[in-house]
Amino acid sequence: MHKVVENASICQRCRLNISDMVRTRFGIFPALLLAALWSGGCATSSPHSSIGIAGGGSVNLEKSGTGFKRAENDRVRISDASLQPVNFDGNYYVRWTFTILPKKASELSNIRIEDVTGSSPFPLVNDVAPQQNGGSWKETAGLMEISSAGANWLADPRDSVRVFRFTISEPNGQSYVLYQGVQESRATKEAIRKMVSR
Repeated sequence: MHKVVENASICQRCRLNISDMVRTRFGIFPALLLAALWSGGCATSSPHSSIGIAGGGSVNLEKSGTGFKRAENDRVRISDASLQPVNFDGNYYVRWTFTILPKKASELSNIRIEDVTGSSPFPLVNDVAPQQNGGSWKETAGLMEISSAGANWLADPRDSVRVFRFTISEPNGQSYVLYQGVQESRATKEAIRKMVSR
């Protein structure tokens, strides 16, 4: 009997913390994600996930809520990697937005971002003269049609995980690589498809 009460208490705490998990998740449409979390219950899973990437290797990403923890080292922190629908001259596209918060790195000399989820890296950003604004670097990748090679995964009705490789260089010659995972739920993907198919 005590175990049943304990499990119920744990599940209740999970539900009370749903809004916090949604706020920390990368991506868009938090209302849709909130509904998905309510219906998903309080199932537990491993805090890490090994995901295959381009080139035949794999990366071990730490989970956070329904998504992944923000990648960071002692120099920088990835604070955003989100997909957005865009209306440009009446035509609908999607594009990724990325934000990096420097910690010890006061200046950055080059930032390259690739989607390495598929068999080959898909380049998204190559900023050879990155500029910071308000203590952070922010960039949007190019517009993509939903049927393009960089966005056709949105047609898959299942949940999707995308992995991005950030190659960051500093003026002193120091360079490092961070991998950021992004979870896109079925509900989010469906909402994007509806918006861009208008």
